[in-house]
Amino acid sequence: MAKRRTIYFALVLLGLVLFGTVLVLSSVSYYLAINAGAYLSDLEVPVLDNSTRWNATQHGKIERIPRILHQTWKSETLPPRWRNVSQACRDMMPDYEYMLWTDASSREFIAEHYSWFLDTFDNYRYVIQRADVIRYFVLHYYGGIYLDLDVGCLRPLDPLLIYPVILPKTIPVGVSNDLMFAEQGHPFLAQTIHNLVTFDHDWLLNYPTVMFSTGPMFLSAQYSIYTSSRPITPGEPGDVRILPKSLYGKNAKPVEAPHSFFSHFYGSSWHADDAAFIGFLAHWGKGLMWLGLIILIFGVYRLAMPSKPRKYSLRRMGGYDVLLPRWTQRNGRWHLDMRWSFLPASAASTQPPSPSSSVPQSPLEEQISLLPLPFDLRADSPAPSDVSSSIDIFPTITHRGSSIFDTVRRIRDHATALLTTQRDNVAGPRSPSRHRQMPPRSPPPQPPVGRQSPPYFQLPPEKPRYPPDSRMGRVSGEADSLFHQGSSQTSRGESRTSSPHTLIDVETEPES
Repeated sequence: MAKRRTIYFALVLLGLVLFGTVLVLSSVSYYLAINAGAYLSDLEVPVLDNSTRWNATQHGKIERIPRILHQTWKSETLPPRWRNVSQACRDMMPDYEYMLWTDASSREFIAEHYSWFLDTFDNYRYVIQRADVIRYFVLHYYGGIYLDLDVGCLRPLDPLLIYPVILPKTIPVGVSNDLMFAEQGHPFLAQTIHNLVTFDHDWLLNYPTVMFSTGPMFLSAQYSIYTSSRPITPGEPGDVRILPKSLYGKNAKPVEAPHSFFSHFYGSSWHADDAAFIGFLAHWGKGLMWLGLIILIFGVYRLAMPSKPRKYSLRRMGGYDVLLPRWTQRNGRWHLDMRWSFLPASAASTQPPSPSSSVPQSPLEEQISLLPLPFDLRADSPAPSDVSSSIDIFPTITHRGSSIFDTVRRIRDHATALLTTQRDNVAGPRSPSRHRQMPPRSPPPQPPVGRQSPPYFQLPPEKPRYPPDSRMGRVSGEADSLFHQGSSQTSRGESRTSSPHTLIDVETEPES
């Protein structure tokens, strides 16, 4: 039962985990879904090489995004790994203004222009959170293009400056914040910076805390909120456009993004140890979900199917040997083998007694037959040559309707009756509290006419039950002599008064 309860608990827990995971992922995918009409297509963006510049005025367009490149780092000195990547973008677009935001300059900017946010800015737990929020504020205040240090440029970004806001598509859902285009003071950026305080929650671990408070999941939620009040249609794509994989180039093969504007070096310098586990789930999560579903279905199927009834026998139950009494024949005599001792039975019987034949026919027979019944506390088993047969008085139960507990109860009652009768008979002689008159014994039946029977004293003697020289033989002889004396006296109608040394008092019903 405990094992079955454990299986129930494990299956319920597995089902809850699977259901919760599916529910959360489905909800996130639904609310962060991006309308297909918001994506930029290759037809909307002209394809240029890395040296050709594009002027919006010549094509009847208006550049809405200022030519400013924003990047962040903890100090003025960029790491050698990313220095050349950043410099290549500046060399490709020398007419773009470059602004590097350090930890010190970021705090000064917030304190000067957005002082209402300074307390939240200072109380962020992780440095990467401050690096995330400063990009939203500078784009709102200045406008321009924000690039992470691990994002390189493959061609000039001039054709993308005609759109108010551009966010890149990321996997599995939502948008990313490692690359952003925005015009100065756009409502989307205003909403984003004012919701930072609302989404400032600690999720215990580094990765979820950053992702949901300031990172890509936060920005995806802001995009979902913003577009929910501004429906997107194929004719009206909205003022926030999404850069597809073919133009963004991240997590795409070269053949999938032949016209990409950017190259990616995947720095992820802010990732902690928990990010590796998140990456493992991202790679193997779907397979683990299917495996868990298979285990759940199989477990429910096994529990729903009726289990085969277990066959018990009285010889072995629950991994334990059950000691049950049995009748065994040894040296020509039947014994009740209690497994821990041997209880001698009647020597005159050659068959195991049935419940009906085991009841004595008269009090006298009961007294005499149970007098010599001591326990022989020999623990050794009979030799194979001495045992001629062994008959179980309690055979194995094969009927389903039989109760094991009823059988054990009958065994207990039978053994208790034998032991109680023996204890009453082998007890000391009773004190003669009163004299009882023995009623006259009926004469023995006469033999049929025509047949001559020998007198009683000429009958062959009964085979002794015990050796004469043993204690039980002497007790048995004394009991037999007393029996014959009582019979001879009562046959003549004489009364006998029991003496203090009388072993047996026999009462019989007088003849009617």
